[in-house]
Amino acid sequence: MSMPNTILELWRDIRSLVFPECCMVCGGHITPSMNGICPRCRLDIPLTNYWLTDNNPSKECFDGLVPVYRGSSFFFYKGNSLWRTLIHRFKYGGMWQIAYNLGVWYGAELKASTLYDDVDIIIPLPLHPIKSILRGYNQSRYLAEGIAKMLGATVDSSAIRRTRNNPSQARLKRGERWESVDNLFRVTKPERLRGKHILIVDDVLTTGATLYNCMLAIHTAVPDARISFATLAVTQRISHI
Repeated sequence: MSMPNTILELWRDIRSLVFPECCMVCGGHITPSMNGICPRCRLDIPLTNYWLTDNNPSKECFDGLVPVYRGSSFFFYKGNSLWRTLIHRFKYGGMWQIAYNLGVWYGAELKASTLYDDVDIIIPLPLHPIKSILRGYNQSRYLAEGIAKMLGATVDSSAIRRTRNNPSQARLKRGERWESVDNLFRVTKPERLRGKHILIVDDVLTTGATLYNCMLAIHTAVPDARISFATLAVTQRISHI
């Protein structure tokens, strides 16, 4: 279960009185108003700027596979990068606050682009309940809440379910990733999604196999919905699937 924004903000205020704020990327001292990232790291982040245009490599990798209304990724997922390490910290290290803060930053950029102004519902890419329990939370949920705060949209984590606990994608080859996610998602509450602009949120876009299957499940169950996606990061060598 997620922490309401008001409780989150109260916790941050209390924590800042006891512990000095540190940049979540480099560890340098910052003020609470910097939202966890110092100015230097904000300048160093390898941004894609994909959210500024309707056509970009992240969105184009799904061309001809499933109708995508909008699609973007925030920064490049580079090897040996502090930003890549940051994703690992919030994904496997229990530091969900990082995901939320990055979601707020990403959401502000999506809002400023005006291409995502009419998003109605934001759906975090679902985890299987077993994996969610083992990890402690779904990191995409906190990304989604940060983005939703800036777009003024609703987060819905129950309209779509993951049907099985498939193996970790990171350990699979490209072809095996596609086989492992076939028919992986089911829309359980299509009435919530009909006629809506839906934004699916995930952490990293690599082959796109999991995201594709989620979007396909929605398109099949609710063909009148507009489907968009936003991933926090994308591999630099992404190409057409």
